[in-house]
Amino acid sequence: MNSRHDLTNLRYDRTSTLSTMASQHRPITNVVVLGSTGHVGIPTVIALSNHPARFTVTAVTRDKSQASFPPNVRVVESDLSRRSLRSLFQNQDAVVSCLATSMVDQQKDIVDIAVECGIARLIPSEYGLDSTHPNAAKFVPVTKTKIENLDYIRQFEHRLSWTTLVTGSFFDRQFGDPGWFGWNMAEHQATIFDGGDVEFETTNLSQIGAAIAAILSPEHLEETANQVVFVNSFTTTQNKVVAALEKITGRKMMIEHETTAAFRERALEAHREDPTVFGPVADLVTASVYGQGGLNLYSKSAGGLWNDRLGLEEEDFLGSIEKALAVYTKSEA
Repeated sequence: MNSRHDLTNLRYDRTSTLSTMASQHRPITNVVVLGSTGHVGIPTVIALSNHPARFTVTAVTRDKSQASFPPNVRVVESDLSRRSLRSLFQNQDAVVSCLATSMVDQQKDIVDIAVECGIARLIPSEYGLDSTHPNAAKFVPVTKTKIENLDYIRQFEHRLSWTTLVTGSFFDRQFGDPGWFGWNMAEHQATIFDGGDVEFETTNLSQIGAAIAAILSPEHLEETANQVVFVNSFTTTQNKVVAALEKITGRKMMIEHETTAAFRERALEAHREDPTVFGPVADLVTASVYGQGGLNLYSKSAGGLWNDRLGLEEEDFLGSIEKALAVYTKSEA
């Protein structure tokens, strides 16, 4: 027979569990964005600050002088130490991490302190290829870090909910850095993989921000809890991108041909020789963006894309490329 003390503890545990579950699904008002001045961080802060849900946004950066946000955004400097994170997460409902995923220990600190501070929703730095795919670690070894991060978060599902966002490649970023994903606009040159007709998923940075804001909105908060959410701007091919670039610029692209299999093997060998060098890592990602491992064609699977469910707007393909090229040209001037 249970003692009165045991029954009291049982009632307390049940009450505590129900309270925690209710807390997880409370409306999101206060949102802190880590890595707010990065490629994903900037459009995320802007989307949150402009959303009809009227989020109260705190943008966290290591250097406030690098931050330029709307006046309704609170900007805070932080060294991201445990002490600083603890202060940042007080009275917050959601944490959006736009930090690099390379530091596993730091990501774990974020999770630990989010749990400690009663954060309801955590969006970790998972943007890019599908790290939950069975082939992810084999074809892109650096995704092991993302896998470890998500496995760690899942241990605390009884305390906080999470959402990870799969986006494919960053569409409007790939034209700015020579050689990135095979594009070199400075030389009007492109490396075309496997004939150029392989479909792949790609997302504008502003679309990523819009997706994050939608995930945290009252309309979608519950359905996105503890989910891997797939979004994109376009399912396209390299040959379609080449045609668009030539139409916009009025110039023929110089084309080199390559296979993703050979490209991946060279990158893998270079990565084995020196795992600290970024170039081979980027090449491994490129090979998988264009088909290796099946990590980047999720729109074709049943229930794959969340665009419609999240109310994301359709985007203009040519307009997106024109805008990206204009930003690149301006930065070069």
